[in-house]
Amino acid sequence: MPLIDSGESMVDYDFTRQFKEYFSMTDEGSIKDPHNHDWMVWSITDIERWWGIFETNLAVPFGRKLFNSCCDEEEYQIHVNEIIKSGWFKKSGNLKRLSNRWSLFGWGRLNIESNLIMTKLPSSIASGFAVAGIESFNKVRYKSEWKQINQTEILLELNRDINELPIAKKHTQLPWVCQKDSLANKSLDFELESRELGWSVEGEAMLILPVSLFSRLFYSTLGSNTSLGAEILDSWNVTGIESKFIKPLILASYSSYQLFLNSDKHVFAESIESWINVISHYCKQWGWGYSSEISVDANSNSIKLKYRLHENLPFFIGQIMGIWERSHGRKPKVSLFFNDDDVDILIESLLDYI
Repeated sequence: MPLIDSGESMVDYDFTRQFKEYFSMTDEGSIKDPHNHDWMVWSITDIERWWGIFETNLAVPFGRKLFNSCCDEEEYQIHVNEIIKSGWFKKSGNLKRLSNRWSLFGWGRLNIESNLIMTKLPSSIASGFAVAGIESFNKVRYKSEWKQINQTEILLELNRDINELPIAKKHTQLPWVCQKDSLANKSLDFELESRELGWSVEGEAMLILPVSLFSRLFYSTLGSNTSLGAEILDSWNVTGIESKFIKPLILASYSSYQLFLNSDKHVFAESIESWINVISHYCKQWGWGYSSEISVDANSNSIKLKYRLHENLPFFIGQIMGIWERSHGRKPKVSLFFNDDDVDILIESLLDYI
């Protein structure tokens, strides 16, 4: 909902222009930056809720793993994108590039001298990004802790680490990562409103996050137990990928599905046209994926989609599950059939109805 109803525009057109010059969209519903990294737009509320759901489903504290995933991904991007320059008289330029990065992405502000973060992000995420920036700027490794001072301020406690650790490498790719680049030549549809901390869209505080931080996080769950019971796990049929990756995929997708059901999003999708419209609205424009290859069985209300492999796949599956359940009032059964470049997604009723 917009903050006001006066008709006065809250849009920051100059900032929106900068954002749209940096990010662009592919036909498959992914958002890319100039360095070919993939991104997703989240509301602040949703990322907080999603993390709470995901950690609950894991049934173990995982905040440090989230911190590590964010820190490693941000350090990797800072390094490969050459955000930090070497040499004399580079300090002010490096500070400016880091500051612009935080502002453009909606993360808030980072004060490197005082180790203070001003943000609306969950503390594990913001601290991971911040430590990566500070370590890269100072070229020093730290043992890191953080303290939430109030709702928008986090203080980092950094102690120099004498260990020589290599720069974070590109994340280990999961089996649903596409090996072929897509052309990102579509402009983003939404407009941004500047705020004291970050930005918003139609009055809702939002930000953009690299998809690969989630891939790092999901990979770190390999071998972990979850609190998802057999009745949930048995409602999935996944073929075409190694068995060790199935549970992390279900865990990630199911958490996104619960996020959708816990929201106030009221949808109804029945025909192919209505499904395309709903997916465009809730998924595509935010970098959460898209599919125009959809078939619907009117008798069973089942839906089948062909989806090009991409690392945002778990979030797309979760959204589709939530949309399907909201539309039909039934619990979904999910079948995934992986092949070379695509995955067929089948959503049907978990229970038989006469």
